[in-house]
Amino acid sequence: MKKILLFLLAFSGFSFADDHGSDIYYAYFGMTVSNPPAVVAAMDKFMASECGQTAPFSVALMGEAFNGHEPQTHTFVVTYEGAQALNDTFATLSTCPEYGTFLTELAAVSVPTEQTLAKSVYEAGDWTQDTAFAVFEVNVRNEASYIDAYKKFTDAAIANGQLTRSFGVERVVAGDDYTHFAFIGGSDMANLMATMDLLNMDNADFAEFQNSVRRNRSIVRRGIVTPIKAWD
Repeated sequence: MKKILLFLLAFSGFSFADDHGSDIYYAYFGMTVSNPPAVVAAMDKFMASECGQTAPFSVALMGEAFNGHEPQTHTFVVTYEGAQALNDTFATLSTCPEYGTFLTELAAVSVPTEQTLAKSVYEAGDWTQDTAFAVFEVNVRNEASYIDAYKKFTDAAIANGQLTRSFGVERVVAGDDYTHFAFIGGSDMANLMATMDLLNMDNADFAEFQNSVRRNRSIVRRGIVTPIKAWD
């Protein structure tokens, strides 16, 4: 996923950009939330502060529409444009009283469920233009082999007009339960469901992909998330 912009309702066309090997990191902070408007208000307040205005990251709040038995209802996705931004973030927040206030306000209305750091491995399309995402937490044994198969399939799906929005794979740097995270975006929920309907074994390209990765990849969890608000 590229740098998070404001949650957009208007779409400005579609273009693919090969981000294989990019130096973008994402932190995922899952929460069980008792008061969603209070979570948004707390982040509004922090990002409007002097500390938030100088913080070297962007943030999006995702609603967990469907996530199986997982307890989290919402997830903050924090985007860092390179490893140096991670370093600068720790330096900034460690001396930032507004961040302490934010954590206190957040703790009053939520319970943390997950903290995961991932690095972009391969992405295409502009996911800031999408408003619904299918997400796949997976365990991969051989990343290079998996990405080769993934790229072969997605290239074919683009050529066939079956993939028209964003998609990508991220490697987990810190966290547990899974080694990689994959996503497919949709302009809206109906568009996403239409794309998902094409991912079956009657689709020759998808069947080839599934057969090529079946000993290399196992799916831990599938889910659907939708953006609620973003801060840049």
